[in-house]
Order: sequence, then structure tokens, then C-alpha cells
Amino acid sequence: MPSTQHRSPFVSVITVIIVVIFVTLLAGPSQALHAQVPKPATPATPAPTMTAAATPAKPQPRIMVALVFGQSNAANFGETRKTAGPLVQTFFRGRWARAKDPLPGANGDGGSPWTRLGDKLIAAKLYDRVIFVPAAISSSRISEWAPDGLLHKDLLRNIREAQQAGLVFTHLLWHQGETDAALGTSTEDYQRRFIAMLSAIRAMGVDAPAFVAVTTRCGQYLPNANIRSAQFGLVSPARGIFAGPDTDQLDASYRVSSCHFNDRGLDAHATMWLKVIRDFDRAHENTPSVSVP
Repeated sequence: MPSTQHRSPFVSVITVIIVVIFVTLLAGPSQALHAQVPKPATPATPAPTMTAAATPAKPQPRIMVALVFGQSNAANFGETRKTAGPLVQTFFRGRWARAKDPLPGANGDGGSPWTRLGDKLIAAKLYDRVIFVPAAISSSRISEWAPDGLLHKDLLRNIREAQQAGLVFTHLLWHQGETDAALGTSTEDYQRRFIAMLSAIRAMGVDAPAFVAVTTRCGQYLPNANIRSAQFGLVSPARGIFAGPDTDQLDASYRVSSCHFNDRGLDAHATMWLKVIRDFDRAHENTPSVSVP
């Protein structure tokens, strides 16, 4: 009996400890299980997106590269000289220069219509830069520009050197006919030789439109029907040939000695070319973008 009474407190303590341990073990797994259950995810608020304003592509400069060729009224025989603005240049024999009369590549020591035309094209915002490649000799005949003619090789050389410098021609501006009018060249002969000359230019990879001016008046020689007919008749869009200005309309009041242009005539001549180019470019949506050095 005494021993039973003595063990009773001890047994009670042990019993309490066992109960506590048992309860703890039961609670532990429950808490662990509860911890393993993921909480519902809170929908994430999307980060604000930065929509960059579309940067417009920088427009390519509109550059006109024009071969200007023919005889004296395409050369430097005008009454007054002019220096064009800085965006109008010439290229000849590997050299770039601001367009300034008398232009290199053409004979004569006076003025030309091209310096004026360049400024007008820039002012009209048709082009951002204008480059002229001159090839014009006074009193020259169509036969001299055609293959086997005296001037043909130099013409092709001017074109080739411009191409080697990275230039791509956008316009061919032809102003010649006064000498052939005086010599009585036939309509057929003029057209045949012009086509042969142009074919040689095309063979060099130049596909720019060619513009043929109507020009036969000079001094005592009044407008000539045969050459005018030849020049009008050359127009053929299929061949890339288009009408240039009719400068026979500029009478003696625009000329010195009824042939070469005075200051007023040079400006009028340039304005006529401006209209031709503007009308053509608008009709054909032609605003060439070419790379130049």
C-alpha cells in the first residue's frame, strides 16, 4: 500500500507528459499540411507598358543629277554670269564645285541657264540638291554627238566619270539644233543620229528620262520647220524621251544678236526647264533619292 501511494505522483507526471507529446504530434502534421496548401494567388497588376512614339524614318534627300548637253545655248554663251546657291553643284573630270558660270565641261566664258535652273529647283522644293554634269560645245552639229562623231567619246567620258564617282543620272537635258537648222539637216537624219547617241548612253546603264528641247532659232536663222519637226517627233515615252521646252518662243528681245540669251533670256530659259521638270516629276511621282559622295 505505501509503495502504491508513493508512485502515484510520478505516474501522473509521466501521464501528463505523454499526453502533451501526443497532442503535439497530432497538431504538428496538421499545421504542416496547412502550410503546404498554397494560398490563392493574387492577380498580378500588369506593369504599365511604355509605348514609344514611332520615330519617323528620316526622309532620303531628293537629289537631281542632270547631264546638260548640246550647243552654245546649253553652254556658257549667255550675257550674264551667275553663281548658284551652295546646294547646286557641278561635276567634271573628277572635281566637285559649286555651280558657277562659266561652267566646266562647256565652252564659252559667259552665263548659262543651268545655274539659274538649279536655284529655281531648290527654291521650288523639288529637290534638296542639284548636280549638273555639263557637256556642251558651241556650233556643234548632231552628227558630232552621234557615234563616230568628234564629240561622242568625250560625252561618254563625262558620263562614265560621273558614274565612277557614284552619281546616278536622273535627267538628261538636251538643247541643240541651231547649227543643224542652218546647215539644212533633214528631219530623218537628225532623228537617226540622236537615237544613235542616246542608245550609246543607254548602253552605259543610264535609264534617266531624256528631254529634247525645241531649238532652231539663231541670228538670221528663224525657226526651222525640219529640225523642229525632228525634235517634236523624237518624243517617245516608250523610249524614255520626253518634250523639253520650246525655246524658239523666246524672240530677239530675249537674246543678244538674236541668238544667245541675254540676262532676261537666261532666266526665261531656266524657267521653261523648271516647268518641264516639275510637270514631269509630278506626273510620274519622280523624286529621285540617290546616294552621292
